[in-house]
Amino acid sequence: MNVEKNAAERPRILVADDQEDILLALDILLRNEGFDVFAVQSPAAVIIALRDQAPFDLILMDLSYTRNSQSVREGIDLLAQIERVDPYLAVVVMTAWGSIDLAVEAMHIGAANFIQKPWENRRLLQIVREQIARCRARRRQERLLAVEKKELEEAEALQRAFLPPELPVLDACEVAVRWQPKGRIGGDYYDVFRLDSRRLGFCVADASGKGLPAALLVSNLQAGLRSFAKDVENPAEVVTRLNRLLCTNQLINKFVTLFYGVIDTTRLTLTYSNAGHPPLLLRYHNGGGTALKETGGLVGFFPDWTYRQESIPLFRGDRLWLFTDGILEARDAAGNEYGSTRLEGLLTDVNTVPLGAAQERIWKDALDFCGGEFEDDATVLSFHVNGTPS
Repeated sequence: MNVEKNAAERPRILVADDQEDILLALDILLRNEGFDVFAVQSPAAVIIALRDQAPFDLILMDLSYTRNSQSVREGIDLLAQIERVDPYLAVVVMTAWGSIDLAVEAMHIGAANFIQKPWENRRLLQIVREQIARCRARRRQERLLAVEKKELEEAEALQRAFLPPELPVLDACEVAVRWQPKGRIGGDYYDVFRLDSRRLGFCVADASGKGLPAALLVSNLQAGLRSFAKDVENPAEVVTRLNRLLCTNQLINKFVTLFYGVIDTTRLTLTYSNAGHPPLLLRYHNGGGTALKETGGLVGFFPDWTYRQESIPLFRGDRLWLFTDGILEARDAAGNEYGSTRLEGLLTDVNTVPLGAAQERIWKDALDFCGGEFEDDATVLSFHVNGTPS
């Protein structure tokens, strides 16, 4: 039964043997079955053919090239070279000096199957077809993985482009951030940006799920946030508009929790809207603190939802801390959560430590708690108020 392929898709077989009669017999057999055949007579010629005549779907090669039982080492060494040149290529070895031990060694090095001369045509063709199919499947998988890798790299670069390239530097307010996706792309998002000479906008969000679907939600969020924030002073209205946008572009069963706030560095006030996100933890300059809880539900579920906002005064030395669930829900080996109680205690301990060092201490403590690896995307955004009211 002939192999039915278009000329451009006909399987290509590289045959290597030092005996011309063997090469001729294999050429006739394989071409009659619809294969393209390229023949060589030495190990060196095999490597040259792989370099200059590729791609091949299969190599059918002798293990012995000088007709003595010791020369099989030359063929064994060739297998290792082929593996380095093309690890996906199927190799079927043939030798008149075959043995079980030799077959096992050859297949450990890279041979896909083993045929002893003289061969039986039907068996040889069966092995050739099977190995060509496997080779092509491996190459398709390789191409798919390469495409997926490229797409993942592009998605990763795109997601990082969503994040601010650098944090604003202000005399009135110091800012620090730490962000780490669980995989190469994730659903955590943060942004910090100047709205005008006195107001600083910021957001921390956590999209449900992981990977590309979560990143798509984040891309919609990022696109809308800055646009709405420029046009609207009211944080609650910004979040309301974001909710409508994400509901319009929503992936099924996906949502976002987010905290959007505006710090007035002249009046020293924080105005915010918390849409289902873990509370912002405010640590007062003189000790103690409070948690700024929800003012509305999750974003991306119901387009008609509206959101409230609240305003609070800030004072010199106050600190604002925003976290995502990757920190709060980090688990130790026993399954215990890191949790808000432990976190708030540590925030009190580091309240007088420089902001960047305090943030690194919190991050390390959470990471040590869960054994050195977060189970989810993790983000910490923090502020230290330096200014005084005018």
